[in-house]
Amino acid sequence: MTETIVVRDCVIGSGRPKICVPIVARTREEILRKARELNNQTFDLVEWRADWYEKGTNPKETVKVLKELREILKEVPILFTFRTKEEGGEQALEGKDYLELNCQAAKSRLADLVDIELLPGLRGGKEEALKEAVRYIHSQGMAVVMSSHDFEKTPDSKVMMERFFRMEELGADILKIAVMPKSRGDVLTLLSVTSEMADQTFRPLITMAMGPLGVVSRMAGEAFGSAVTFASAGAASAPGQVDAGKLKQVLETLHEGMALRDNPPLEKRIFIIGFMGTGKTTVSACLSHKLGCPSVEMDQRIKEEASMEIKDIFETCGEEHFRDLETGLIRTVGTEPPCVVSCGGGAVLRPENVRMMKASGVVVLLTARPETVLNRVKGDDSRPNLKGRMSAEGIAGLMEKRRLAYERAADLTVETDNRTPDQIAEEILSAFRKKQL
Repeated sequence: MTETIVVRDCVIGSGRPKICVPIVARTREEILRKARELNNQTFDLVEWRADWYEKGTNPKETVKVLKELREILKEVPILFTFRTKEEGGEQALEGKDYLELNCQAAKSRLADLVDIELLPGLRGGKEEALKEAVRYIHSQGMAVVMSSHDFEKTPDSKVMMERFFRMEELGADILKIAVMPKSRGDVLTLLSVTSEMADQTFRPLITMAMGPLGVVSRMAGEAFGSAVTFASAGAASAPGQVDAGKLKQVLETLHEGMALRDNPPLEKRIFIIGFMGTGKTTVSACLSHKLGCPSVEMDQRIKEEASMEIKDIFETCGEEHFRDLETGLIRTVGTEPPCVVSCGGGAVLRPENVRMMKASGVVVLLTARPETVLNRVKGDDSRPNLKGRMSAEGIAGLMEKRRLAYERAADLTVETDNRTPDQIAEEILSAFRKKQL
């Protein structure tokens, strides 16, 4: 299980791979202009490549620019990187000076993560100095991305695994390897190493094969264990980077597909019950999407089959007729393939309905405070049972009348106040994974 690294609102190591875009420019003015141009673009964090900056080897000048970047980027996480000449960067900086620059960037507390290269950091038998730099960066509240880049080739699996283990021993929070593939086999080697290391460490990984051959590695990281991918929002900082907006679409599509892998196949129906406005329809749709199964919205299906709006059924045929339609639909759903069913607010008022639900599936109750319900349904005149009760007090009174019926029917109860449909659906899925439902 990967331990997540949280930087501001960005969670690295959970969900789809996070998209990092670079800022690469020679002058202060260009750097700040590029930062402003990032507004409204698609990304999760920004890497400032200080080695591109004409004064990037000067800690004082570097911190000045970091301060201005923080003012522009506000709460966007910043990864500070000085890529050395040896590892594909723009300027040479070695030993004590290299580590000191990174420590000064951390001391400013203007960045959120600091990239330290493994091999330059170890050169000359200075392992203790590298360890001390990592400890210092941690003391300033920063996370360390320890990296290894090979722009000429793809090392063999053993070498890459050894580098990963060394980074881990040195206290890095995130382990990164980037290589240049010469063949499709090289790309497969990197992906295989990523998968193997992901099974052996709790730390998030970042891996990529550069150049045109390696583009797939920037997109398929989640399947193999890479938590961050680099993309361009303007100038690229490495060969093979693709547009961040296009990349996000691919990553989210793959993430949705990967989510199905982690969820148990639905073998029974899930009936979502609760008072109107508790989120039954949206949660059911989200849950069915995650499970890859059909969803049934009872009120909508009744409307379609009766060719009438719900309020018109109540006014023309009476509530009892509507309840008969509900009962008939629950009976029908019980003969259909497993699905997620969003029930009407009063579906549990008939014991017969509850018996049929439990016979063919499980019942999940969504709850919310009366004030929350009011905020969600106010202005909606399609809810006949709220006629004359459109207030927190009126809603609370009706909820209390139904409370015991809801609680007796429920196999699981989930609160929905101040939560997204995705969070609620994940809680329900967690119960399934733990075989609580």
